[in-house]
Amino acid sequence: MTVDITVLIIIVAILLLLPKLIRFMGRVVINSFLGFVFLFVSNALGITTIQVNVISLLICAVGGIPGALILIALNLLGIY
Repeated sequence: MTVDITVLIIIVAILLLLPKLIRFMGRVVINSFLGFVFLFVSNALGITTIQVNVISLLICAVGGIPGALILIALNLLGIY
């Protein structure tokens, strides 16, 4: 009987937290996509010459637009 109540509480908690998690993941995906777009546009316009490799893609995926701006700033300063 206590197992049934515990499972029911866990299911209710998951159902209550699911919309917040979906909204958060949506924001993360949009921010990452905009970071990728920002990086590719800056390369296409000739503003920077950042190599698109695993490290730069991970920085854009995790950091989004701020990550892309950091990569661009480092490239313009000659560090990356």
